[in-house]
Amino acid sequence: MNIEDIKKTDTKPLLRFPKDYVVNPATLTAGRYGTLEMVDIWGADRTFQYSLRVQGQAAKTLARLHPEIVHPALADEMFRLASTEFVSPDRIRELEEKGSHDVIAINTAWEEVLPKEARSHVNKFKTSADTTEPAKALQLKSSLEVIARSVENLRDIVIEKSVKWIDIPYMDVTHKYDALPTVAGRPLAHYVEAISEGLEFLRFVYHHSIVGKWGDATGNHHSASAVGVDGLKLQEEYCKDLGIKNNIAPAQVPSLEYQADIVYAVTRLSETMNNLANFIADGRSDDVNIFVNQSPKKQKGSSAMPHKDSKNGNPDSEEQFMSQRNFSVGNLVTAVMNCEMPYARNLEASSNMRIILEDEFKFLDHVTRRLSNIVYWIGINEERSRERVARSYGVVTSQQVMTYLTDGRKTSNPMSRSEAHDLMGNLATLAWSTKTPFIDVLLQNSEVTSRLDEATLREITDPFKYVGLSKEIVRSVAEKYYGKKTLG
Repeated sequence: MNIEDIKKTDTKPLLRFPKDYVVNPATLTAGRYGTLEMVDIWGADRTFQYSLRVQGQAAKTLARLHPEIVHPALADEMFRLASTEFVSPDRIRELEEKGSHDVIAINTAWEEVLPKEARSHVNKFKTSADTTEPAKALQLKSSLEVIARSVENLRDIVIEKSVKWIDIPYMDVTHKYDALPTVAGRPLAHYVEAISEGLEFLRFVYHHSIVGKWGDATGNHHSASAVGVDGLKLQEEYCKDLGIKNNIAPAQVPSLEYQADIVYAVTRLSETMNNLANFIADGRSDDVNIFVNQSPKKQKGSSAMPHKDSKNGNPDSEEQFMSQRNFSVGNLVTAVMNCEMPYARNLEASSNMRIILEDEFKFLDHVTRRLSNIVYWIGINEERSRERVARSYGVVTSQQVMTYLTDGRKTSNPMSRSEAHDLMGNLATLAWSTKTPFIDVLLQNSEVTSRLDEATLREITDPFKYVGLSKEIVRSVAEKYYGKKTLG
């Protein structure tokens, strides 16, 4: 999409929950921190549903490859009944509380609703990991799809803002010092490109690191091969039917590096979006005072500091993202340490990942959508932004003056680079320390005026015109990434 079309669009932030949805604030990652889409993927009941789904699909795949073992019509009925619509989650919990293994409880509850002739096919040629791993893979696949949409929504809102601010003067800062003039949309373009590359990595992980299995207790297809079934073919077709990848030689579970890939992909995005959140929060601070929260929804800042109300409250959405980023990094450390798995398996990684994955995705989607809302409503104090450019007295253009002084096309008597560099350093320091416009200092120096006329000097020391290719960069980034689908 070209920049003129982008200027006409108005992408709205995605909602965390529908407006009529009643959120339970006592429930953290499904209430205070979460989104409806992630609630529909994670949690005990949804995990039961995913587990039943892969069990039902196993029957269908087996029936397709070996109808002499499971009749296709019977497999279809097994698939239909493999749902919490027919298998009560409470019954699963009841069986588990009586001492059943979690997957045995799911299979037993499913078996209770199946036709008698189907019951011998429950969990056929499978161990528990042949249910939990594909089910988890489907949850991760769905979660990455939701995250991709939420981040794309944020990215497009940031792009629209960068285009809207393309002509507003802005002072770039390095090491927290004023550096060189640009336009207000330029920093946003930086974050857009970083977010977009993070989405590109997410796409790679989505296609390469979501892995399931059907290989029996150690991945060697003992049960299937015992009755003459090609377990490798069965596993390949099963995972293909589920839309996930499989290994040839998994152990009891696929290598846990795949889960670490996924946690890294979302942590990388979290890091980038946290940088954006920090940038906005810093811009809202009293010392910077460039960004203004213009949301019509008024927010209380502090009962003890009522003056914060004028800024529409504290930057809590931004700071909540900072909190989530810290959480993500901790999860990444755990996920990477889980990769140390003795062949063929132990349960060292099982429990922590059940906690990590659910909370990671719910929390990340929540803060991403909140950040989208902040960016959507953030305004800019143009007067303050211009003031930050003007306060340099023009010394930020000294590099451009040095370039002119050493360019034979601009002057008939070019200086050496070192000579011009030292001269500009001295004159810029003089202007800054005496609070004198840089142009006035230059006009008093014969080394400069003998080479460049006053009109040229006034043109090239105007900090509001010295923006390099800032606008072209904003345009290029906007046109390259706007509306781009990660998983489409």
